[in-house]
Parts: sequence; C-alpha cells; structure tokens
Amino acid sequence: MPTAAPPAHRSWRPALVASVLCAALGGCAAPPPPASPRAVSGQFGSYVWPAYGPTLGRFDGRANKGIDIGGNPGDPVLAAAAGRVVYAGAGVRGYGNLVIVKHDDTFLTAYGHNSRVLVREHDVVRAGQQIAEMGSTDTTTTKLHFEVRRAGVAVDPEPYLQAQRARPPAAAGAPPGAPPGAQAGAPAGAQAGAQAGGAARPRAGRVTGSGFAVAPGHVVTNAHVVEGCGKIVVVERGTARVKAADARSDLALLEVDAVMAPTARLSQTRLRQGDPVTVVGYPLRGLLAAGPQVTAGHATALAGLANNTSLIQISAPVQPGNSGGPVLDASGNVVAVVTGKLNVLRAAAVTGDIAQNINFAVAPSALRGFLDAHNVSYEAAPSSKSLGTADVADIGRRFTVLVECTRE
Repeated sequence: MPTAAPPAHRSWRPALVASVLCAALGGCAAPPPPASPRAVSGQFGSYVWPAYGPTLGRFDGRANKGIDIGGNPGDPVLAAAAGRVVYAGAGVRGYGNLVIVKHDDTFLTAYGHNSRVLVREHDVVRAGQQIAEMGSTDTTTTKLHFEVRRAGVAVDPEPYLQAQRARPPAAAGAPPGAPPGAQAGAPAGAQAGAQAGGAARPRAGRVTGSGFAVAPGHVVTNAHVVEGCGKIVVVERGTARVKAADARSDLALLEVDAVMAPTARLSQTRLRQGDPVTVVGYPLRGLLAAGPQVTAGHATALAGLANNTSLIQISAPVQPGNSGGPVLDASGNVVAVVTGKLNVLRAAAVTGDIAQNINFAVAPSALRGFLDAHNVSYEAAPSSKSLGTADVADIGRRFTVLVECTRE
C-alpha cells in the first residue's frame, strides 16, 4: 500500500500557488520569460519517466496526488517533457526542494523532495533534461514525488508516462529523453502488443517503419523512425541519409540515391472532419504479409489530444510499422502522415473503458510547412475525385516504401 503523503501534498499553500499560477498563466507584471519549446503535452505515453527507480507509491487522488519513485541520493531527476520552469524553490510545505515545469496552457508537472535543484525559474528545459538530484528534503525517504496537473487538477501521472523507463545515462551511453510522441517503428517480427507511436527510447537492432516518395530522390517518414540510426535503407531503393528531421512535428526527410518514381501528390483541398481516408504502410513487419497493408477509415477530428492542431485523428487502424506512412484522401492525394495511436491500456486505466480506433497523423499544414522549410519541390493537386478504397490503395502502393533502420 502506498504510504500516505503529508497533509501539505493535498493542496499547495494558497499564497505560493497563486504566485506559481500567476507566472504559469502569464498574468503577472514581470519581464517576459523565454518562449517555451512546443511540447506535445497531455498525450498518453508521451512523458519521459522523471527517475529510474522503483515506484514506491501510486496516485489515489486523495492522500497521494502523484507517484513516488525511489532511488539513491543524487540520482538524476529529469523533466518529463519540454517546457519552462515556473517555480524552483523550497517554499511549499511537504514538497521540500520543488521544481514545477509548465508544458503548455493546460499541463504542469511537479518534482518534489530533491536534494539539489539544477534549474532556475524561467529556464527552458527539454524532455529528459536533468533538472534536479533526488533527495529526501521534507520527507523521511529518498524519493522523487512526481505530479501531473491538468488545468490545475492533479491527475494520475502513470498513463502519461512511457511504457518503459529509459536506462540511466551511464548505461544508455547518451543523454536521456526522446522527442515528444516518438517511438521507433516496428522491430522485425514485432509483437502485436507494441504501439505504433509513443515515446520510448530507440532500441538497439533493426526496426522498420513506412515512408513515401515525395520528390525524386526524397522520402518522407517519421523522425522517430530514423532517430539514432547507424544505417538507413529504403527497401528496394537503396541506402538513405537523413537530410532533415524535426522531432516536434515528428517528420524526417530522407535522401535516396535511386530516382523515386512515381511520387506522391499533396492535396490542395482542405481536409474536412468526416472525410474518408486510406492508410498504406508496412505494419508488423515479419508477422503480417510482406507487402504493403491497406486500412480505411475517416478523419474523425482535425486536432490530436489536448487540441494539438499539428495532428489529426483518424479511425483507419494503424499498427507498429505504419509510422511514417501516408494518409490518403478519396482522390489518392496525401493529406497526412501516420505518427501513432492511443495506448488503449493506459487510457483504460484513466477512463475505465477500452478506446477504439483512435489514431493520429501529422496534419497537412505541418507536412507542407516542413517540406517548404527544406525547399522540397513536391507535387500538389486539388482533390476533385471520389475513388473507391481499392483505387486509392493502388495509387498509394506505388509511392509507399519500407524504411529499415539499424541501431547500435
């Protein structure tokens, strides 16, 4: 059973809370702080674990407003997501040395009982950056008390955290953290329980994802598919190199020596909620049929979780390995790029129900902006036809590719 937290954990001291919220919501007269990096905040499975030890106490919404993670004095405490530090100090009774990070207008995370705080108020931090050292200030046990607050209300942090904890920096051989919403594509022979998108650190070995030819010699895929790759191969096209990658939009542009033809056309017509969409890609490589797979559905929302307008929501089923593949409209034009799916097990822990057909893709505006920023000459056309799914699939299969990444 989790140990009951001190009474102060039930609510932050009013005067200090007002000060923190004032800073977090931008309502105080103070010099403008640096802009926060855009965080994909509020997505289940998107937060980096803030510490590496065992879970000592879990959220119950009453005595414990967060989770307690054990460890040794001085162990690193990491920012769960990119954001801006709005409080760093020891003025909140029951939390010891406390850091609060604002991720967007909705989400804050709090890190308590630190032995030493390594950041100052208004500092901009990235996901996985060390912000403190674990300690036992204002408590009797060495631990990190971690909270997630949505619109000021404490929520269970665990559904927001990655399925697996990252290895400590010394063991991983690199700084901790991963881009928001990022998880590798499917490992060869992937297990069916894996997610197509998330925020796990890249794993060693060979992983696969999908992509599509957007111009001769250029392929679009997800940034998380090619993150940390020692070698990238576009199957049946040859070796590829990363020309550009943007972890925030989860897009990457690959250069391939082979001439890619035909290439995809981007839609010039505004996508509407309810429009039919078709997904083409290579899910669960080594488990399903070897060729491209096709699924169909609709654009169910024009924003992702927490109204993230850089994503759209689709009902077309996706699996690990679909990441980076095209989402096509009824004319066979590309309207989005598959990036992930809702982790239904984590969602069920919060809602008590199994969510169905909630998948996400990079929005058309984000895709066009990424390509324009890197001077890619792509084809675009109005979406004036209404083809059947089989005809759309025929179009998509011609420019959809399998991307293989080998990681050390």
